[in-house]
Amino acid sequence: MARSERLSFAFLESHPADAARVLERLAPQNVSALLSDAPLRLAAPVLRLMLPPFVARCLEPLDDEAVSGLLRGMGPQAGVAVLHYLPEARRHALLAQLPTGMGMAFRLLLGYPEDTVGAWMDPRVVVLAGDTPAESALRRLREAQGEIDAMVFVVGAGQRLLGQVELPELLRAAPDTVLSQLMRKVRFTLPARASIHGIADHAGWDDYQMLPVIERDDRFVGALDRGVMARAVVRDHLVQPQVGLGDMFANLAGGYWLGVSSLIALAVEMLPVAAPLPDGDSHEHPS
Repeated sequence: MARSERLSFAFLESHPADAARVLERLAPQNVSALLSDAPLRLAAPVLRLMLPPFVARCLEPLDDEAVSGLLRGMGPQAGVAVLHYLPEARRHALLAQLPTGMGMAFRLLLGYPEDTVGAWMDPRVVVLAGDTPAESALRRLREAQGEIDAMVFVVGAGQRLLGQVELPELLRAAPDTVLSQLMRKVRFTLPARASIHGIADHAGWDDYQMLPVIERDDRFVGALDRGVMARAVVRDHLVQPQVGLGDMFANLAGGYWLGVSSLIALAVEMLPVAAPLPDGDSHEHPS
C-alpha cells in the first residue's frame, strides 16, 4: 500500500466526520474512486455521516456487489436513507444482493417515509416470548447482529410488547428464570410513524439509551437508539470540518482521487499521529 493511500485511510479512520464533510465537497465520481479502494470498515462509518442524496450519487457508478457491501456496512438505517435516492430498479437489484435477514430489515424500513421514526429504528433487536429462560436469552444476545444488543424485548400474542429486560438483569438471573419474571414494564414507546424530529426531546431519552417502537395497533416493530436518533436529526445540519481542512480539500473538487490522496496526506501530517493500519407523535405508558 502506497504511503499516501495509507495516510488517506488513516484520515478516514481517525476523523470520519471531517472526512465526510470533505468528501461532500468533491465531485461524486472522485468519491466513487475512493469507495472502490477503501476498506469497508473505513468507508462505511464515513458514509453514515454523509448526506444520503450525495452518497447515492457516489454509489451510482459502482457495481451492485460493491454497493451492496457498502450498504451492509452502513446498516439498515443509514443504508435505507441512501436507497430512497436510487432508482427503483436499482433498489430492487441491491436488495436482492443482501443476506435474507438484512434484506428483510431494509425492506421493512423502506416502507416508512425517511423522516419518520420507523425509517431509523433497528428491526433486528432481540425479541422473545415471556417463557424464554434467561440462559437462552443471553445466547440470543450473543448471536444478535443488530446494532442494539444489550436489551431483550418481551412480546406476547400479536407481537404486543409486554416488557423489556436489560443485560445486567439477565447476567444476575439463574439460568432457568424466565423473562416474564425478570422483565420491567415498558414506560415509553415511540410511534413508528412519528416524525423523527418530533421525538428528539422525548422524556424517555433521559432514562434510556433505546426506546421501543410500535405500530398503531401497539405491535412491536423495533427499537430506536438515541445515537441513531441524534444522527438522523442533525443530518441536514452537519458540523463543519476542522478549520482549514475543508477549504484545503475543496480545492480538489475537479481532480482525481490521486490528487485527493496526496492532499489528505499533507493534512494528516497536521493531525495527531494515527496508529498504523494493517494492509489489506410520542406515547408514554403509565409506570
